[in-house]
Amino acid sequence: MLIDTHAHLTDVKYGGAREIIDNMEADGLERIISVGFNEFSSAYSVKLAEENEKIFAAVGVHPSDANEVGQGYIGALAELCSSPKCVAIGEIGLDYHYEDTDKRAQRRILTRQLELVREMDLPAVFHVRDAYGDFYDIIKEYSQCLTSGAVMHCFSGSKETALLYAEMGYYISFSGSITFKNSRAGEIIEALPLDKILIETDCPYLAPVPHRGEINYPKYVRFQAEKIAETRGMAVEEIIEITKNNAYRAFPKLR
Repeated sequence: MLIDTHAHLTDVKYGGAREIIDNMEADGLERIISVGFNEFSSAYSVKLAEENEKIFAAVGVHPSDANEVGQGYIGALAELCSSPKCVAIGEIGLDYHYEDTDKRAQRRILTRQLELVREMDLPAVFHVRDAYGDFYDIIKEYSQCLTSGAVMHCFSGSKETALLYAEMGYYISFSGSITFKNSRAGEIIEALPLDKILIETDCPYLAPVPHRGEINYPKYVRFQAEKIAETRGMAVEEIIEITKNNAYRAFPKLR
């Protein structure tokens, strides 16, 4: 059975995600982590998790939402973290992709949420895009906050960066983008220790080949397992079992 470690079940495209949840067993899904990107989606993810046995939640403010936070957002996130179904704080991080990015606000929100990670003693789920230098500097300074581990979600960096974070004990998570024709993830997948690899969909985004350009669904996480198996010359069943066990180690509250 598969675990989708990063899905956005709160997206309006899913209309409450009832069909996804009801079909999990038929789709070969054992667990789904619904990940928040602001206060509302975080609260909604926790609600879905508390109402459905096989759904779990991560809560946090995405870097692109750094200018939208209310004054009491940390208190609100801390309260959500108290749910037994909240397995991580995320997705948090830095995203400098767009020219008008408020980098200072992103760094401020990230560091405050890293303090929350320490206070709540939960793993962190990181979103990093075009900002690996600043991100690493912050992580070095706040390393004492990450005693419960971390995941580099939808990894888009270099092989050297992946190996650096794997050596630090972080998990490297791959989305449907590894199936794209122009993907250079193969050399990263070949180089990483198998016990540091996770799979995710990041749905509704980044649908894998052969569904590229369509709405993504948690059941499509199987295509990431198949791609990793092909790259490593292994049976897909082996990769499914390995990534499932990795997910339970990365997020102990999933059990």
